[in-house]
Amino acid sequence: MAEVVREIRPWRQRILPAVAVVLAVALVAVATLLLLKLDDANTEEADRQSALQVARQVAVDLTTVSKDTAQGDVDRLMAVATGSFKDQFAQQADVFRKVVQQASVTSKGTVAEAGVSGVDGDTVTVLAAVSATVQNSDAPSGEQRQYRMKMQLQHDGDRWLVSDLEFVP
Repeated sequence: MAEVVREIRPWRQRILPAVAVVLAVALVAVATLLLLKLDDANTEEADRQSALQVARQVAVDLTTVSKDTAQGDVDRLMAVATGSFKDQFAQQADVFRKVVQQASVTSKGTVAEAGVSGVDGDTVTVLAAVSATVQNSDAPSGEQRQYRMKMQLQHDGDRWLVSDLEFVP
């Protein structure tokens, strides 16, 4: 009987450490994968928040204009524009600036709410509700206006640019 026990022990002494090593390696691999997934999720959320912040600023910039700063207002918007938004805004920039100056427009916008409605690779879609107080030659004491915007932002290097913007009902 003692001989049987001796034969079993060496087998256990070889297998149990091997099983422990395999389990430890598997545990390290699973922990590494989980940490990588967590890092990806954090990066994705940071990208969403960054795009949302840019969209909020563009909404404010688009609704905060003045006859005295019209060219700077246009330049500020062109600096964050790309794609079809840049093309369309560039075509209308002179008209925009002239209308603001000729009608003595002063507008101050604020974002009431904004949120990411979709993410598709390097493109983020943002919806924003904006309020603005607009003064012009027709409303010298100012009028309250509400806007809803849908923006698509494109990741370009280390920044987000607006590639499409539309006012929605």
